[in-house]
Amino acid sequence: MRKLKATCGVTVLSLLMVALLNGTVLSQAAPAGKDKLAEHWDNFLHFILIANPVEARSNGEAILDARPDPKRLYKLSLSMKTGRGPGVLARGRTLDKELAKIIIKIEVMIDAGAKAVRKDPTEISRWIKLLGGMPQHFLIGTERLITSSEYAIPQIISKLSDVNTPAILRERLVTILPRLGKEAVRPLVAALATEDPSVREIICRTLGKIGYPHAAPHLKVIIEQKDQMDSTRNAARVALSACAGKDSLNKSAAELFYQLSLKYYNRNESVNPDSRYDTANVWFWRGRSGLTYKIVPRVIFNDIYAMRSARMALALNPGLESAVTIWIAADIRKEINLPKGAADPTRSVDEPGAKFAALASGAKYLQCVLAKALADGDVRVALAVIESLARTAGAKNLVVSSVEGHDQPLVKAMSYPSRRVRYTAAEVLALARPTERFSGWHLVAPVLTEALRGTGKPAAIFADPKQGRRNIVKDLLRGGGCSVIDDAAFGKALQSARAEGGADLVVLASNITAPNMVQAITLLRAEAVFSRTPVIIIAGPNDVAGARILAKKDQLIVVVPDSSLDAASINAAIKAASAKASGAAPLSEDEAVEWSIRAAGCFRLLAMTQNLTYDLTGAVKSLIAALGDKRNSVRIAAAEALAQFPAARAQRAVARLAVDAEADEKVRVAAYAALSESVRRFGNQLEKKQFMAIVDDVMSKGSLKIRDAAAQALGALALKSENIQKIIQTLGRDKV
Repeated sequence: MRKLKATCGVTVLSLLMVALLNGTVLSQAAPAGKDKLAEHWDNFLHFILIANPVEARSNGEAILDARPDPKRLYKLSLSMKTGRGPGVLARGRTLDKELAKIIIKIEVMIDAGAKAVRKDPTEISRWIKLLGGMPQHFLIGTERLITSSEYAIPQIISKLSDVNTPAILRERLVTILPRLGKEAVRPLVAALATEDPSVREIICRTLGKIGYPHAAPHLKVIIEQKDQMDSTRNAARVALSACAGKDSLNKSAAELFYQLSLKYYNRNESVNPDSRYDTANVWFWRGRSGLTYKIVPRVIFNDIYAMRSARMALALNPGLESAVTIWIAADIRKEINLPKGAADPTRSVDEPGAKFAALASGAKYLQCVLAKALADGDVRVALAVIESLARTAGAKNLVVSSVEGHDQPLVKAMSYPSRRVRYTAAEVLALARPTERFSGWHLVAPVLTEALRGTGKPAAIFADPKQGRRNIVKDLLRGGGCSVIDDAAFGKALQSARAEGGADLVVLASNITAPNMVQAITLLRAEAVFSRTPVIIIAGPNDVAGARILAKKDQLIVVVPDSSLDAASINAAIKAASAKASGAAPLSEDEAVEWSIRAAGCFRLLAMTQNLTYDLTGAVKSLIAALGDKRNSVRIAAAEALAQFPAARAQRAVARLAVDAEADEKVRVAAYAALSESVRRFGNQLEKKQFMAIVDDVMSKGSLKIRDAAAQALGALALKSENIQKIIQTLGRDKV
């Protein structure tokens, strides 16, 4: 009888273990009667294993039709770990395309269930209780708590702080803590704020065993605090050495926090959140409430922690100015990256946005942020900083020779690959109207001229010594929406592109010589304006391998084999190249129009204020050319700008547009207004035939708007009496 009881006990224990492994004990009873979902799940796995996709699909569809609780489905999926093997679903995806679609949907539900279970406080509490049980229970509880990782920390810390926690459970909690891994570091360092010195010491030892460097500055704070117990300080010292090396013992907490802020800002792999999820947790210590967290979009997680680390660095060392740079940069990038309609839940609703801090920080720090954004290739942050500089900085602060080792960031921005950055920087420097020339002053007018001439079409440099293929590829590039600057020689094509203000794309035949393909890439990357310009290599049969080796070294290179050259391959390459351009994508047509108008506006202001810092001689030629633009708004802006230049050719060019019968009425009226302004400022510089054409417009029977505008111009020209008499005779006749 005793033997039977013992056998029964073993059987009951075995059943208990199976139930525990499937996550059902102590959480919910098995459904009454036959569990259809479990039956379908077992059949689903069975038919995958015996390679019967038809029956597997049937059971998979039944699982989806049941719309199960993802947590329940996840618990069923745990059987794959114990008896079926982790590759069952992966195997099923190879059996049948339709089955693969079903498996993907089921996997999405399992992942959702896993996430829900791993952070369920009730489940975590149950697993902690298992730790204090039999060895088998301890193993199961440990496995589940490792899965929960950071979500388990608040309850574990609470248990460790509770004097009523049994000694065996406390000991086992301390044992399993290091096994919770990297994700546990952030809540653990937040929990160092606990008032319980014994728990603080346990956390220090745990962080040392986990060994991730982002615990380092928090451990250093413990070491530097005078009111810490010696045992706690020693534990922190050992842990710091384990996490960040012995050299970290000689660094201040402020320095370590600054280094950590850089890691977060640069998205160092060691501090990134779990990429499987769209959200991540920011941890806080709330006194008696203990550990808590805020869920934030993953795209802003690093910026939030970069700001927190920089702020701690400044709290410990207010003179650490480089930390200010990181804080401002992270604040700006966080706001840029926030999903539409979302908010940062770690900040109060009434807290000012990133622009507030940027504007308040002043030109010095903004220039430092700009230098970092340019180095990082972060166009959006760079643009935001330049716009803030425009609102706050005087001319002297904009052209400062150096800031913390960064040589003229705003001036350097005018040679940046992104047209948006180049144009915005030149505009800010133009509108600042500095009274003295500075290093880089000569770049402002050419960049504005480039903006004035922009059409919104991506400009491509193309070099190919084979004329026939060059013509084919040139047509394909134009078909892909590009304007093309081409030549047999790369050097000549590059020189033409420089004269045009740069390019958005470079296309090279692999057989170019003097320079060859490798040398051409080296030349491009050595020149600031082309340093991040994407490159398409048209590779001949013998050059494909070499081109692909280049593409591995330079992530901005796309390879198109000559054998697959057609419209589809070129269009795909252009699209891929644009995606690689890191924010240097071509301007849209609407943006190009806006920038042409803004550039003309800059030239107008500089001429009106007679600014002598910039050489505007070339601007007159470009503005005159813009009068022939197909875009009416650009023609009007150019005419208004030319009205402020004293050169006779400027006034005469505006007059030609005003009397052009083919031009749009709105354009002609605006040109006449600009002509009136020019004549009032600089007197009559028109040729006789232009003067007579204006008189003809006044005396014609055409548009009254044009006649009124022409009459205003004539008035500015101060007509002689005989000319006035002719007009009176024409206009003053009595109607019969």
